[in-house]
Amino acid sequence: MSGDVIRLEVPARPEYILAVRLVVSAVAERGGCSIEDIEDLKVASAEACILLMDSAPETLDIRITVGDGLSLEIKALGQRGAAAKPSSEEGLSQYLLEALVDDCEIRQEGGVVKSVRFTKRP
Repeated sequence: MSGDVIRLEVPARPEYILAVRLVVSAVAERGGCSIEDIEDLKVASAEACILLMDSAPETLDIRITVGDGLSLEIKALGQRGAAAKPSSEEGLSQYLLEALVDDCEIRQEGGVVKSVRFTKRP
C-alpha cells in the first residue's frame, strides 16, 4: 500500500467530519498504523477540518498519502460566505495538531487558514 494516494472531497459542513475521520482511520489501519497512531490521526484530521471551516469554504479537498507513515493535506475550496474571525479555539486546534502529529504545516492567506498538511510516522 506504500505510495498510494487517496483523494476525498466533502462539503465543508460539520456533519461530514465523521466521514473524514472514518476514511482516515480505514486508510491508516490498512497502512499498518498502530491503534494509538490511528486515534491521533482521527483527532488531527477533525481538528484540521474545524480550522478550515472557519474560512467558510464550499468543500474540503483531502489528500491522504501512504508512505513512511501517513500524510494528509486538507485544503479549503471555494467560498460560500464570509470567513469567520479567528477564535480562541483556533489556537487550541493548532496546539492539538502539533501535539498529535510529527510534522504540521498550516498555510494562511489574509489571516484565514486555507490548508493544513501533516504527517504521522510509525
